[in-house]
Amino acid sequence: MAKLLYYFPLDNLLNKDIINNYKTQVQMSVENNIIEVDFDQHKGSFLNFKDKSTLELTFKKTISRAGNLINFFFNYDKKNNNDSISIIAIGNEILSVIKSNNRNAIAFKNSFKVNDADFKIKENTWFNCSIYFDEFDNLEIFMTDKNFLLNNKVLISVNNPIDHQNIMIGNNKEGDKLRIADLSVYSDVTKDEAENIINKSIEKHLTLLSKSTLLDTITFKITNSTEYDKVVIENEQQPLFFEFFHKDMALDKHENCVATLKVKKGFFEYYKNIEESDDLSIPLNLKNLQNNNSNLKTIVEGVSIVNRLEQERVLVQLEIYNLTLTKDEFSTTFTKSKPLIIDKVFEVIDLRGGNVCPFEVFILGNDTLNNGVGNNTQTINLLVNNTSDEDLILSDKSGFRITGNFLMILQSDVQQTNNLKLKQYISATDIPTRPKSSENDFLYFQKEYVLKKGESLFLEISELKAKQPTSANPSGTYPFYLEYKNISGYRNGKAKFYIKTGKIFYSL
Repeated sequence: MAKLLYYFPLDNLLNKDIINNYKTQVQMSVENNIIEVDFDQHKGSFLNFKDKSTLELTFKKTISRAGNLINFFFNYDKKNNNDSISIIAIGNEILSVIKSNNRNAIAFKNSFKVNDADFKIKENTWFNCSIYFDEFDNLEIFMTDKNFLLNNKVLISVNNPIDHQNIMIGNNKEGDKLRIADLSVYSDVTKDEAENIINKSIEKHLTLLSKSTLLDTITFKITNSTEYDKVVIENEQQPLFFEFFHKDMALDKHENCVATLKVKKGFFEYYKNIEESDDLSIPLNLKNLQNNNSNLKTIVEGVSIVNRLEQERVLVQLEIYNLTLTKDEFSTTFTKSKPLIIDKVFEVIDLRGGNVCPFEVFILGNDTLNNGVGNNTQTINLLVNNTSDEDLILSDKSGFRITGNFLMILQSDVQQTNNLKLKQYISATDIPTRPKSSENDFLYFQKEYVLKKGESLFLEISELKAKQPTSANPSGTYPFYLEYKNISGYRNGKAKFYIKTGKIFYSL
C-alpha cells in the first residue's frame, strides 16, 4: 500500500527548520542563492529559482527503487524561447522543456513528448508532474494540463536501471525563471495505484493550507461573520477580524512584532494602497495586543471586499516576524529576514444577491433645466419602476442617492439634504424617510416599504438650477445615476438617467 515518505512544501525550504524534519534522511544544499519565496492566486507559495540558482536534495536511501513516485508542481518562464529549461534532475538525468520543430516538448534522456491536441506545455502556467519507477526498471512520466486534470497517458517511458539518491532543481541560464512547489515522494505505489495517488496529491496541495513551517498547530483565520465559517460578502459589509493561532506552542510577541496580509488585487480593496504591483499588502496592527500567550486578535482596518473576479475562494498569505514560538526543546525566533509565512485559502459566500438592476429609471415630465438668463429653480421627478419578477422589500436600511460626474452643471447640488423626497406614484403621498447626515448622503426609508412587481415610486428632486452655459458646461444631455443599496435579493448598484440643459422659451 502506498505511503508518503517525504513532503517538502518548497515555499520556504531555505528555512533549515523545515529540512530538519528529515535531517537524518535528507541533506540539502543551495548554490547561487537567487531563490525567492513568492505566491500566486492559482497555486499559493512556491520557490522562485532565478538564473543559475540550484537546490539539491540528497537522500540516504535510493529514490528510484521500484514503486517510488515523485510528485511536484512547476511553472517556468524562459528568457529565450528557443532555449531549453531544466525542470528537475533525478541523479544525472534531466527533465526539461525544449523546442522541437518550433513546438514545445517535454524531454527526458533520449525521449521527448511534443505538444499535440491532448497535451500542451507552455510558459507561465502551473503543471503537476509525476515520475513513477515501476518494477521493470522503467521510469514513467505523467503530467497534467493547466486545469490539473490528469492525462491518463504516460507522456514518456524510458528504461532506468540506475539507482539515484539525489534530486536537483534549477541551474538554468541567466534570465530564466523556474517555480517549484509541493515536492512529495511516495513508496510502495503499485501501477494501479499511481493514478489515484497523483490525483490525491493534486487535490491535497491545491487546498493551499498552511505549509511553510510544517507545524500543524500554527495557523490563522480571517472572518467577518459569526454565522458562517467563510468570508462573507454583503451589501452592508461587516468588520473583518484576524486571529493568529499557536495552540500548544508558547508565544513571545516582541514589542516590534510585524504582521502583513498579502493577497492578489481584485478581492480586497485597501484604502492606503498606492503600489502598482499585482499584490496587495495589508498591515495588521498588533502593537497594543498583550503578550499573555493568548491568540493574537485584531481588526483588519481599512479593508473592503470588492471581489471583482467573482472568486469562490481567496488565497491569503500571512507574513509575521519578530516573535518566538516554543514547544518543549523546539524554539524558533522569526525575524524580518526569515519570517513566518503561512498560506491559507478561505471559502467565500456572496450574500449580496443578483447582480442585475431591479429598476427602470427615467424622468417623468419635463427633463430639461433652463440655463438661460434669469432662470429659476426647478423640480424634476424621477420615476423608479420595479422591473423585477417579484415584489421588492425596501427596509429601513434600503436607500437611494443621486451621483454623477456632471454635478458642476448645477448651481444647487442634487445631494443636498432637503432636495430629495420619496413619493408614492399616482397619489404623490410622501413616503417616510430618515434624515440624512453629513456622514451619509443616502436617503433611507424610515420603515419597511413594499414596491410591488411592475409598480413605481418617484424621487422628487427640487430646487435645481442650471448654471449659465460655458465651454466647460455647454447646453446638452448629461448622464446621472440613481444609486441604490441594501435591497433584499440584489447587490448594491445604480441605474442611469439623463438631465438636459438648454434655453426654454414659453409662449402664450
